Amino acid sequence: MILDSLVLENVGTFRGRNEITLTPASSKRPIVLIGGLNGAGKTTILEAIHLALYGSFSQGRDRRTGSYDSYLRSLIHHGVPASEGAAVELSFHVFQQGVKHSYRIRRRWQGGGAALREFVLVWVDGKFDDSLASSWAEYVETFIPRGIAGLFFFDGEQIEALADLERSQHVLRSALAALLGLDLIDRLATDLAVIRRRHRGAEVPQELRELVDATGTAVTYARQAAELALEQVGTARDESERADKRLNEVSERYRAAGGGLFEQREAAEARLTLVRQQIADVDEALRADASEAAPLLQTAELLSALAIQIVRERDAHRDAVVIDVLAARDRELLSQLRKAKVQATTLKSLERYMASDVTERLDASARVPMISGLLDGRTVEGLQSSVLPSTRKRLVSLVERREALAAELAQAERAVVAIPDPDALASLKRELDEASHEALRCHARLVQGEERLEAARQERARADTLYESAMHKAAQATLDADDDRRLVEHAERAQKTLETLKEKAAERHVGQISALVLEALRRLLRKDRLVADVQIDPRSTTVELIGADGNNLVATDLSAGERQLLAVALLWGLAQAAGQPLPMVIDTPLGRLDGAHRSRLIERYFPHAAHQVVLLSTDTEVDEAALESLRPSVGRTYRLEFDGTTNATTVQPGYFWE
Repeated sequence: MILDSLVLENVGTFRGRNEITLTPASSKRPIVLIGGLNGAGKTTILEAIHLALYGSFSQGRDRRTGSYDSYLRSLIHHGVPASEGAAVELSFHVFQQGVKHSYRIRRRWQGGGAALREFVLVWVDGKFDDSLASSWAEYVETFIPRGIAGLFFFDGEQIEALADLERSQHVLRSALAALLGLDLIDRLATDLAVIRRRHRGAEVPQELRELVDATGTAVTYARQAAELALEQVGTARDESERADKRLNEVSERYRAAGGGLFEQREAAEARLTLVRQQIADVDEALRADASEAAPLLQTAELLSALAIQIVRERDAHRDAVVIDVLAARDRELLSQLRKAKVQATTLKSLERYMASDVTERLDASARVPMISGLLDGRTVEGLQSSVLPSTRKRLVSLVERREALAAELAQAERAVVAIPDPDALASLKRELDEASHEALRCHARLVQGEERLEAARQERARADTLYESAMHKAAQATLDADDDRRLVEHAERAQKTLETLKEKAAERHVGQISALVLEALRRLLRKDRLVADVQIDPRSTTVELIGADGNNLVATDLSAGERQLLAVALLWGLAQAAGQPLPMVIDTPLGRLDGAHRSRLIERYFPHAAHQVVLLSTDTEVDEAALESLRPSVGRTYRLEFDGTTNATTVQPGYFWE
């Protein structure tokens, strides 16, 4: 299916006739990018497509209170008389049994009188088809069932709803029912129940008839109570979402004004005090070293010279002691040599050598200057080898620690200085407390409403059980005819078979859907190994994420952006499971995503989401950088321009900055 064009006449902010060509420029450029600021009419375009296709069953009508007539009246441009009315017109083409067929559906409505009139016109291949216009609600289901339309036409609010894994159950249940045809099974089961009740109610005895009537009335009251409770839960959920939105807005303003820093004031001041104390401790250690051996580090060269002097004096002292010993030895040696009658010349030479040796030793010892009070050599050696190196190492460590603490002190002082004055935040703090209390009250009302709804549903189930029991008793008492009895028995067996079929169909296909969702999620997530598997319970339609360690991931394990990417992956996977080549229309899907998650959608989702993607965005969601990334896949661009003087929006070619 390809959407070819959309015409809006006096709808929402659009005044007069506004036509948008939607046909993709080529298969390689499937994206039609429509930009507009908030309030310019992007959501109106999405609603108009829904309205054209589904009329009173459209998604836009579901989001507003009141009747369908009231919804249509609200869509008429405020500057146009209600009698002039408004219209939407959608053109598209589909391939049916290999043959291309073009469709154009036009819905026009006028509200001049008390009653509103709607006109539906349909053309097929350029020819007006009046019979198709009257049965369009059933015919449109053949190529785009309303049950799966939400998988292809959606906005940021639907993504946020799916991002909450608990709230997503209803959406998944409806989508699975439409994808697998389970809604048809439910419809058939309802028809069988009608047949059973019709045949069981025939010729019931008076006492049983009164029991059936009483239990039937109880079922009616219980159903009405459940519907009322459901409506109240919807109202409470809307109020809770609005309160949460206001709380988020106030929290953001409080944070932007420095509220986060103010909340961390005590920690920042404590950190500053601690860093100052640590600096004082380091300074005390430095002073302690300065009072001991540290000053000697400045005299390293003098200590080396002193060590050399000590060695020289020790050698000179030794030589002075040795000279006397050598002189005595030399005299004894010469005496022995004379007794041995050694030649005189030899003795003379030896005597001259010995005298020369003694003279040289005396001269060397005399040349060494002596220093009075010189330290022991072991003391100087200990300073050089042990004391001073360890002192130097300790001082270096203390200085480095001092520098690091000084930098940390500067940072701590800046943090304390940046803390705003409490008086400046007083009004914002009160507003934040009020918003927080209101959010808590709304959440409490929502929980109470859900509890009442659950109680009402249980009461309805109990009333249904009692009614079924009464009908069964009546049937057993009155079904004398074998044909009627067999019909009821077959209907009961058929209902059980249908229930089994429904469960088996869901179990059979939910694995494939889970695999498609997992594949889509892996393509979108920045942390490729964060989620190892996605499991969807076919009965409860709850989604479970399995981490790489095999354990379940809870919602708090994912960031807000990752939960929204999960919602997109669910929509993408379910859309692929539908197996139908349908276009995507996506309205403002990037509002609460950070840059990295936005780039994932822009690069990996939008260009590949479908063969046709109509993307409605603000200038902050698809900015200049994102536009450049998308450009190879963009075939058409438009810009919605709102003129405050005329209070109307017009469609201009080209996106922002074009």
